[in-house]
Amino acid sequence: MTELCLTILLVIANAVAQDPPAAPRPKPGIATPLAPVRSPEVSADGRVTFRLRAPKAKEVSVTGIFSQPLPMQNDEEGVWSATVGPLRPDLYEYAFVVDGLTIPDPFNPRLRPAFARYRGSLVLVPGDIPWSPLSDAPRGAVTRHVFRSSVAGDERDFYVYTPPNYDPKRKQPYPVVYLLHGLWDDARAWIEVGAANVTLDTLIHQGKAAPMVMVNPLGYGTANGPADVDREDMLPNFVRILLEEVMPQVEKRYHVSTRRTERAIAGLSMGGAQAILAGLNHLDKFAWVGSFSGAFNLWPWTRPPQAKPVPMGPPNPDRLRLVASELPKTFPKLDARANAQIRLLWLSCGTADILLRVNREFKAYLDSIGVHAKYTEVPDVGHVWPLWRRNFADFAAALFQ
Repeated sequence: MTELCLTILLVIANAVAQDPPAAPRPKPGIATPLAPVRSPEVSADGRVTFRLRAPKAKEVSVTGIFSQPLPMQNDEEGVWSATVGPLRPDLYEYAFVVDGLTIPDPFNPRLRPAFARYRGSLVLVPGDIPWSPLSDAPRGAVTRHVFRSSVAGDERDFYVYTPPNYDPKRKQPYPVVYLLHGLWDDARAWIEVGAANVTLDTLIHQGKAAPMVMVNPLGYGTANGPADVDREDMLPNFVRILLEEVMPQVEKRYHVSTRRTERAIAGLSMGGAQAILAGLNHLDKFAWVGSFSGAFNLWPWTRPPQAKPVPMGPPNPDRLRLVASELPKTFPKLDARANAQIRLLWLSCGTADILLRVNREFKAYLDSIGVHAKYTEVPDVGHVWPLWRRNFADFAAALFQ
């Protein structure tokens, strides 16, 4: 019996080896699975290939990488593709335009968040930049907190980054930086798009920055978010939310310093205007204040009276200037005596930025009252994330020294 079984097994094995079974035929009514599409694909030399399966589309392009959309070409399977580069190391935002409809990359899990929506996708070209993760650098932790704001009357969130090897019981509390996003973004922006947590991981690992806690709050003073940008209480309400609601929660839950010399506040665009508004009016709480391409035209008291709200339309030239005579109302206690309290007042803007004028106007006002600031104009750069990521890396390296 044993010999018979062994003979049968050998015959089956021989048959399988000589004539493998055919692949199963697809059942009627069931589509054959399509091969997965890889997008984006970053090569070692910095070239990036974008792909999208859209067999019925007539025209597809990539937008965001260059000033003009980049046309894509399709193959016999309906996969559209385009290759760019080599690109210098950085984090790039892009989207696909499919027969006039703009969409994120459906094959890329790394999305560009915005307030209550997504605006596009992100691709990292790695290299020698602080926001490109180092393989040997320990990672800090990012935690989301949700709370009820009595000022805004809504549920909102903030994110907290703690550095690698964070010790809630160490003798010295950690210094803390409050980092604010821009208009149309949300509390995730500095993490998902700015990669500020990766930047801190890198700088701390390299010994270029002190281990610090970073807080990224939602930056709108009302429940309607960007739609209320022209309300006079939008920015003042946010400052209240920060001081009265967010900071107390952070200081209760985390081992952070409450000393003004170990607190910093900074932001980009709208967040830059908020950081200056909060920081220079509350030097008892912040000694380090930074603005990256600050939208100082959003301060309610300094807007020209003829500046009509056009938050979704083309920039109104009247909105891109300040009524300098109203600046004392915005900063009623600010004068040259503040220099003794300020460890660093950082102002930067690109020369191709539509907000350059208001930044120059505000710097001129600071000069007129004798307040010192580190002011930088970056040639030929507009209102863009690559500048703000670099601004934060340089600002963070200067903090708490």
